[in-house]
Amino acid sequence: MSLRINDFLSSFSIISAVTMVFFSIEFSEAEEKPYVDSARSQGTQIEEYLLEQQEELLSVDTKEKDILGQLERLEKDVTRKRREVRKLSNKIEKVSVEILAGQGRIRQLNQSSLAVRRTLTKRLVAFYKFGRPGYVRLLANSTSLQEFQKAIKYTKALMNQDKEILDMLARQMSQVENEVQILKKNVAALEALKKAKNESMALVEKSIEKKVLLLMKVHREKEFYAKAVEELRGATQALNHTVMYLEKEDRQESLPSGFAEMKGKIPLPLHGKILRGAQLVKSNPFMHRKGIYITGCAREEVRSVFPGRVDFSGWFKGYGQLMIINHGSHYFTVFAHLDETIKQKGEMVSGGEAVGLVGNPGWDAGPGVYFEIRKGREQLDPRAWLKIE
Repeated sequence: MSLRINDFLSSFSIISAVTMVFFSIEFSEAEEKPYVDSARSQGTQIEEYLLEQQEELLSVDTKEKDILGQLERLEKDVTRKRREVRKLSNKIEKVSVEILAGQGRIRQLNQSSLAVRRTLTKRLVAFYKFGRPGYVRLLANSTSLQEFQKAIKYTKALMNQDKEILDMLARQMSQVENEVQILKKNVAALEALKKAKNESMALVEKSIEKKVLLLMKVHREKEFYAKAVEELRGATQALNHTVMYLEKEDRQESLPSGFAEMKGKIPLPLHGKILRGAQLVKSNPFMHRKGIYITGCAREEVRSVFPGRVDFSGWFKGYGQLMIINHGSHYFTVFAHLDETIKQKGEMVSGGEAVGLVGNPGWDAGPGVYFEIRKGREQLDPRAWLKIE
């Protein structure tokens, strides 16, 4: 409200000054021009004031671009931190599996140790239970003293072997227990690091929210939207140039054919709600393109709709993580605002093969993928090509 009042006062001041100069000039021509110098002076003041207003407008525009740049860097930072958290989660899962394997190994060693102990106990009982009579019986059953000594020696050797096995199992168990403890410490350290990364990511996301609010304050809503549309049109133009470049270096011999015959029969890259036009404008004022937005679950697989070759895979301003697939005969499909691209430039993909993961651009519509079908630079209506039930 204060911004509109200031604009009104500024406009009123300019109009008043111009009116005053006009009447001063008219009056001076009728009265032998006694106020020409004064009028010229006031005209100079108006020019200076207009210059000041232009400088202020330029300052606001520069500030807006600076905030947009900061937002882009923060969004990239959040994307990077999300990937780091996912990697840590994978490491934690892997180490947890190793811990379970170690614990299983400990159980096996315990069972082996228990079996050996039982065998050794039976032998000890058999050896000592009868005491001296046992030796007498063993001696009586022996044909010679030498045979008796061999029997005693054999029995002791068996017990010594059992004891060595027990000692070995104990050492192995101790080693595995130490390894499990180390793995548990590693998991704890990874969990702590993951927690720190999540907290850092939360702070960055809060910074993004503050920057967005600041951006809305910098410019009025209409001017902000117009600027966003202008930048995205620039991004679209750049994308058209990219498609043209890719089209020029298109190696037709390595590409499939028959995309045109699939009109109306092409499968959806993602099963979800399809948004377009006014629905997108409501969710995201920057989306003024001819493609469609298909909602889905975060990190759900996005699939190629037809065989082709990946001609672009990576970050693209205005489109986030972007993938362009060349299907031959100058037909391309575009997947934008992905959380992650699975395929790289130059890779051949088949129809239905996963090429990326659903991202979340932060719109009211939620996670999803932006999808276009192009023939050269011309954007086609995807709804006329897709098989929508």
